Order: sequence, then C-alpha cells, then structure tokens
Amino acid sequence: KALCDGKIDAFGYSVGFPNGAMEQAATCGAKALPINLTGGPVQGLIDGADYYAAATIPAGTYTGQKKDVTTFGVKATVVTSADVPEELVYLVTKAVFENFDSFRSQHPAFGPLEKKNMIADGLSAPLHPGAVKYYKEAGLM
Repeated sequence: KALCDGKIDAFGYSVGFPNGAMEQAATCGAKALPINLTGGPVQGLIDGADYYAAATIPAGTYTGQKKDVTTFGVKATVVTSADVPEELVYLVTKAVFENFDSFRSQHPAFGPLEKKNMIADGLSAPLHPGAVKYYKEAGLM
C-alpha cells in the first residue's frame, strides 16, 4: 500500500510467486516489478545455507513483467511442534504424499516439487517421528 500510495520508492519482499501483494504493486500507480538479484553476495547466500536456492520468476508472472527475473528464494518447510502427536503428523504427511498431484496443483510454486527432494532439501527443522514413519512406510527413506 505504501508503494502504491507513493510513500516509499521500493521494498524487499521474500515470498513465493505468484503473489497477490506483488501483483497489486505491479498494477497500481507504482507499476513495481521484481528485479534480478545475482552476483557474488547472492551466490554466497545460496551456497551458505541449504534453505536458499536460485530461482527464476518467469516472464508474465506479474502484469508488465516482460522478461524472466533471476533471483533467489527460500525453500519452504512445513513445520510443527514436537508435541503434536505422531499419528496426526503421520496422517497429514500421508494425505499430502498420497494426493501429491492435487497438492502440487494448489499453488504454482509447488509445481516443481518432487517427493524425494521434499524430505532432504532445505530442511530447517528435524523431521517429526510421524513424518519419518510415513516416509519409511512409503519407501522414501
């Protein structure tokens, strides 16, 4: 809102794409668009933490975006408390993985997900025993 109202000139926002707030910024008077973020410092972020990855925002993702944008992103991890019962986490994990195509269709950012990578890439918390139970049962571990 501040960008669209002319109160600020730019902002940083780490979010999966496409995103409604970014589209609003692209279509308001500001006509804001994502920018390329590359080079040594960005590569240092990616190389320094498993939860960062290179990313490309495809042309046309936002109104007025004519070219692909090269940037980085944060790999998302679904987390819960260690106090959540094992059976509940097992059932949620099973529901996601056994309905994987439907899950992937819920947001464009989920499209490239692969089951085998979801249990190893960019984890920001230990795996819950309920999730491990399902992964072993499904032959993913």
